[in-house]
Amino acid sequence: MCKKLKGIMALAMALVCFAPSVIVNAEEIAPVTEAVPVEVAPAEYVSPEAQLYNQTAAEVSVTQATRQLVFIGDSRTVGMKSAVGKDGNIWSAKIGMGYSWMKSTGVPQVEASINSNTDVVILMGVNDVRSLSYTSKYASYINEKAATWTALGASVYYVSVNPMAFETSSYPGITNSVIESWNSRMKSGLSANVTYIDTYSQVLGKVSSSDGIHYSRGTYKTIYSLIGQSILSDKTEKAYAAALSATQPAPEVAVVPQEPVPAY
Repeated sequence: MCKKLKGIMALAMALVCFAPSVIVNAEEIAPVTEAVPVEVAPAEYVSPEAQLYNQTAAEVSVTQATRQLVFIGDSRTVGMKSAVGKDGNIWSAKIGMGYSWMKSTGVPQVEASINSNTDVVILMGVNDVRSLSYTSKYASYINEKAATWTALGASVYYVSVNPMAFETSSYPGITNSVIESWNSRMKSGLSANVTYIDTYSQVLGKVSSSDGIHYSRGTYKTIYSLIGQSILSDKTEKAYAAALSATQPAPEVAVVPQEPVPAY
């Protein structure tokens, strides 16, 4: 019995001696940190209309990258081609030319290239702006050709006559006021087959030129880019309108009850 008691006491003393080290070790263990759930920002709502527009814009962008652009113009178009390079486009342009050249040469030399995969871009008029009556001739001829080209599946664009960087005696009678009148008449005279592109208002006061009428390479590149953006925007808007219309349910047709025909 004494031996058993002594054994128990020895075990108790051993536990007392061992306990502090256990406690110390326990204190050295890093406390467990509870994971704080990360709040996930709710996805921004995109309306069905916006989704359709974005999808349409992407599709139009892919299609537009494969289309052929045909440029018809005067010395400013010659300068643009020089600034941007051929860039896969077809160019018909000559220095100092106007309405007569456009009809006799400018259009005929590229017309065979116009088809369903073509966008025709006309940049002409600055050499004729002194005679505002010419706008009716321009509009009539462009409308006539556009009817034929759009029937083939092409798209037709007339680009505004762009501004003078500064007025000069080297080009008497060509002022921005006259150009604005020209552009206004052309815009109102073009048919639904021709889309008017207004680059004039976008570059007014921002063009760089050494002689007032012909631009620097940088300005030509800017105008070229604006034309491309305008074509893409025009086609996206039209394609979106068509796609949106296709998603709308057909209007219900009211059925008018027929009065029975009396028997005789």
